[in-house]
Amino acid sequence: MENRKQKSKLNKWIVFTSMPFQMGVTIYLFYRLGDWLDVKYAVEGGWWTKGLTMLGIVVSLYQFVRQANRIGKDE
Repeated sequence: MENRKQKSKLNKWIVFTSMPFQMGVTIYLFYRLGDWLDVKYAVEGGWWTKGLTMLGIVVSLYQFVRQANRIGKDE
């Protein structure tokens, strides 16, 4: 039983330490998509980049909160 608790705590730490990387990748991918759209459609001011980067931040925060809630329910 004690081994199971230690393994569970280890898994939670792995999830929490991987979350910043997930957030970074999500935001970066949205940024790259926005940048590509700006270049493709010759948008001045980089509105696609700005808008999709902000959307990427919202999506990554949603993922973070959802994972944190799921981990909290498992305790």
